[in-house]
Amino acid sequence: MKSLQILVISQYWYPENGVPQRRWGWLSEILKEQGHSVTVVAPPAHYDRRMSFPRWVKARGFLPRKESELGPSGERIVRSGFFPGGTSLTVRAFNQAAVALGSLQVLLTAGASLKGYRPDLIFGTVPALPTSAVTWLASKRFQAPYVIDLRDAWPDLLEESDSWNEGTGKKSFRQRVLSFGFFQIVSWLTQRVLYRSMREADAIISTSSELAKDLRQRVVLMRNGTTPPVYTIRNVFPVATKLKTNSNLDTSGALRVLYAGTIGRAQDLQNAVDALRLCIQQGVDVRLRFVGSGAAKSELQRISKDLGSAVSFEPRHPANSLEEYYQWADTALVHLADWEPLRRTVPSKVYELMEAGIHISAVVQGEAASIITGLNAGTVVRPNDPNALAELWTQLVREPKGLEVSDSGAIWVKKQRSAETPRTLRKIISTVAK
Repeated sequence: MKSLQILVISQYWYPENGVPQRRWGWLSEILKEQGHSVTVVAPPAHYDRRMSFPRWVKARGFLPRKESELGPSGERIVRSGFFPGGTSLTVRAFNQAAVALGSLQVLLTAGASLKGYRPDLIFGTVPALPTSAVTWLASKRFQAPYVIDLRDAWPDLLEESDSWNEGTGKKSFRQRVLSFGFFQIVSWLTQRVLYRSMREADAIISTSSELAKDLRQRVVLMRNGTTPPVYTIRNVFPVATKLKTNSNLDTSGALRVLYAGTIGRAQDLQNAVDALRLCIQQGVDVRLRFVGSGAAKSELQRISKDLGSAVSFEPRHPANSLEEYYQWADTALVHLADWEPLRRTVPSKVYELMEAGIHISAVVQGEAASIITGLNAGTVVRPNDPNALAELWTQLVREPKGLEVSDSGAIWVKKQRSAETPRTLRKIISTVAK
């Protein structure tokens, strides 16, 4: 296979440390190992920092950086302009739109950092959703094939917009005003743009086999009988935490439950708090520890005030500093809302916990539930049913042997990472970049 110039367009990149950044840092390293050169267009790290509007203007954050950077996987990073981020849907929408325009400015003007650059292949990572349009336009600009990396079940998740703020308390005045017509128009337009970019893509990447299957069926209809190939590359990127699991199955009459991840809209973690309250009412000693941040955290803290020391909240920690928490936990909670599109989603935390050998208390459906059950990695209960989750935790307190998990999950994850993903990337490149 010849060496290619590969362009990646993303709204999230190093040194930020979320799932999209870790996924594409890992994929960039594989591409480099296969002999390709990777150039990235992405904004500076700003999603986890609060930046006031005056400070953003003073720092000229709306302008691209003149000089490129070298990333940890050997990729060249060209920084675009951005708009300060935030947790509200309105601010995030403005942020994503501004970053998309900033990326277009970099790509269409081809300034100093990209002068004379011509990619052989373009990858666009979604979310953020506007990236799909930028990728399509970049393909036209450079006359190069492109691949859409679709991380979640978009645009189907837009259909759940009425439930997005259920876990965050009341909608803000701004959100209530914008929800009358404006959001529906933006949502419709976003869906059309995303469908158009997928329809004309040379290939699509999904993160689950069920999502891939759904896309194949849907895109066939959009293309009137022809379809771009759809591949699955799971979020099995290397785990930064040193994996030393707690093998003591004697819970001593108490169960320690860890939730380490995003405390956001799609997690519906109020269900877990309700389950904890039921355990306390029944005299079952369960300790629930939340480690993370997100739009729903403040509301979750508010409704947990009456639970005392049974529940605790801690800030988000870097992915490489969770060893202490994994050692503490008897079981780890993976939790998704009862939204139909999430049946085609497998949280990356599932793979991390399987590799660590930690029992998973899973409140999920669809493919995630099948993987956890099939690989004996934990116990699955249905979403939006705190009684079922409380019963699971009660059973684990009474019979700690239920915390035992098979090593088949860890073996499967490592195979996906070391063999399946590099093979799939080679296949995509050989198919698309002819």
